[in-house]
Amino acid sequence: MRMLAAFFLLVAGGPAPAAPGTTGANLLKVEVGARGQAMGGAFTALPGDLGGVLANPALASPVGGRALMLAHWPGIAGLTTDFLSYGLPLGGVGSWAGTVLLRQFPQIDNDVSGEDPVDVNDGLLMMTFARRVTRAGGHAGVSVKLFNTTIGTQKATSLALDAGALGQSGGKIPLRFGVAVLNVGNPIKNESVGERLPLAVRGGMSWSRQWFPHQLTAAADLKFDVEQNYRAAGGLEWVQTGRLALRAGGAFSRYAPGTVAFGAGWRFRSTLLGPEAEYFLDYAYVPFAFAGGSQATHSFSVFVKF
Repeated sequence: MRMLAAFFLLVAGGPAPAAPGTTGANLLKVEVGARGQAMGGAFTALPGDLGGVLANPALASPVGGRALMLAHWPGIAGLTTDFLSYGLPLGGVGSWAGTVLLRQFPQIDNDVSGEDPVDVNDGLLMMTFARRVTRAGGHAGVSVKLFNTTIGTQKATSLALDAGALGQSGGKIPLRFGVAVLNVGNPIKNESVGERLPLAVRGGMSWSRQWFPHQLTAAADLKFDVEQNYRAAGGLEWVQTGRLALRAGGAFSRYAPGTVAFGAGWRFRSTLLGPEAEYFLDYAYVPFAFAGGSQATHSFSVFVKF
């Protein structure tokens, strides 16, 4: 039973690594947010919405106001991932964001006589604090994460810390750059067995050029993790007349085939949540990579600044 459940968790968490050693808490590897997903997963230096706080906690600071984000990602084999994040400015102190991430799996039937199907689900609570640290557009942030995984009657819980920074070069068209260390913590234990967390280091860059009212953004990312895996990603975003966004990106890693992603978004204002509220509706087509090909998934997110 445990072997089947563990295999399902590994496949659902992302492309299966063939690296030496394994890690637990696969939910800590998940990236959510249709904008960044459509750009290949190049989140680390891509300010904009709250989806990036999973990749770099410093990205909570440039949001610059109260914000709410909801995301839903129906994955393969009936699993679903749901994300909720609320950001609140704290004046001169900085910015705070509270995040909930849930992943629900379909029941696993082991076809064993007398044994009930196994429920599998993961949950994450995260608190992020970030603030501006330089006048030149530098930001820094930290996140504290409480993670829980349930496989049948067995539960495991762990704490993890993230830290990140975001900066930019000088000039009229600055280059943004970000770096983050993710999932620093003690092994997650199920009974007496402990599995190390998926410790990772990320670095990224992004660049935006505006031809009013249009804008082009390019982003690139590189991620290394404790499983001796790396992942390189990049993407482009074109925003037409400040409203319609078209995106494309791709990624490849040491232990999985390359993938491409596409997406679109629509931006508008409404007085529903305030006189200056901005709404961002985003969609991403996200292929799920396997050694023998890929399976398409679709991600949706709503981001509101008010």
